[in-house]
Amino acid sequence: MSSDIQKNAATTETRSPESSSLSGSTSKTPLRHRIREIVWDSLDRSPEERKLIFKLDIFILTWAGFTYFSKNLNSNNLSNAYVSGMKEDLNVVGNEYQTFTTMWTIGYVLSQIPSQMICTRIRPSLWCPTWELIWVLVTFATAAVKTPHHLYACRFVVGFAEGTFYPAVHTVLGGWYTKRELAKRASIFFASAFVGSMFSGYLQAALYTGMNGAGGLAGWRWLFIFDGVITFPMALWAYYSLPDLPSNTRVRWLTDAEKQLARQRMIDAGKGKDEPFTWLGIKRVLGKWHFWVYTAYYTFFICSENIGGYMNLWLKSLKRYSVPQINTYPTVINAITIITTLSYGWTSDALQLRAPIVYFSLTVCLFAALNLAIWDGVPFGLKWASYYLTGFAQGSGPIFLTMVNEICQDDTLERKFILGTTNSVAYAFNAWIPLITYNTTKAPRFLVGNSVTVGLIVCAAATLTVAVWLQKRDRTKNQDGNIEEEEVQGVADHAWVSKI
Repeated sequence: MSSDIQKNAATTETRSPESSSLSGSTSKTPLRHRIREIVWDSLDRSPEERKLIFKLDIFILTWAGFTYFSKNLNSNNLSNAYVSGMKEDLNVVGNEYQTFTTMWTIGYVLSQIPSQMICTRIRPSLWCPTWELIWVLVTFATAAVKTPHHLYACRFVVGFAEGTFYPAVHTVLGGWYTKRELAKRASIFFASAFVGSMFSGYLQAALYTGMNGAGGLAGWRWLFIFDGVITFPMALWAYYSLPDLPSNTRVRWLTDAEKQLARQRMIDAGKGKDEPFTWLGIKRVLGKWHFWVYTAYYTFFICSENIGGYMNLWLKSLKRYSVPQINTYPTVINAITIITTLSYGWTSDALQLRAPIVYFSLTVCLFAALNLAIWDGVPFGLKWASYYLTGFAQGSGPIFLTMVNEICQDDTLERKFILGTTNSVAYAFNAWIPLITYNTTKAPRFLVGNSVTVGLIVCAAATLTVAVWLQKRDRTKNQDGNIEEEEVQGVADHAWVSKI
């Protein structure tokens, strides 16, 4: 197999996106070709590579996108159900609503790192779909809960099952796509979740109006039933569509030649060989700065995202809007997130920029958070706009994870480990910070919560600056090392010629 790869290296070099886009030849590329690559990066590739990328998009993105859609639909169902009768039906009091979210977060945190380690030993195509089926069963069970404690248990298991999904998807995306392709796919995947968030509000409004009381069930219970129904086929689809990684894929929808081409693309991109989990490997990963700085940034980032999720509580406190309006008006935040996420992805791949896009999103969210923290004296319209502007922040998440995928590409164990730990550690903090800062008894003012969010955004920007500086330092070291190696090789060659 390795000899075949070497033999094909010369023929695939001309069609490799990395060889053309990263070697400095981009400036000589005709404008027509550059525009085609910006619109969709596979349009200007060889027929063989274009067919491979098309298959990857169809199978990976359909599974990842539709599954993430349903998972975020489920998460938003809780918020919409709370204001659509669940609070009264289950007699939710005090801070129990926040505890629902916290139980989900605890399960989500506990499963991610072990799942990423297990996926170095067990195929993701078997591991991930199995947990999706468990997720479906518990989602159905959520429609039958009778007490808040029942819902605590369901939210914990749902979170645990869901924790296996998100880092695994970014691992798979990073294993199959190159630098010119990755940010767009990561953004498409991420945006699908907010289609679910937006759809949830409209769905709950429709179910509350049309099915409330049908079959003896409240409208908010039908929302969880519907979610389980649409997710079940995607769990089965994953057993067939999920291709694992290029090094060990056995899917039937790729030919042997396409598998070979996929491996060659990863070699040309400079990606390292797959490495199973070992304690020695983890010790190596923990000895680098990537784990500590990337995890710190993502923790600040995730914990600052809570601010936009309480718009419906603000609207409900005004006592001037109906239940359908309370559920649908906040969906504009999700629409903005979808648009900005896709814009970030296309811009990031076209210009090969990562950190500047993240800085932009943090700046917009900081402005919104400051307005909501000040609150008193802020005009009604500016409060409304500030909630909507929070939709600019979350779409930079996949851009950051794309950066992690790329910086850690030569150490596959580090890449998989950090993709799990960034999410896991971030949500570990997010499990208790909202309980303290966004106590629902303080709605809708949330002075402490909104003020803390301002500080978190500032800390995120500072940590990102540290990461960018360290990346630049490492690039400089690597370039100096390459120059020294070339000089040594040149001296050796000269000495060999002199002897002859």
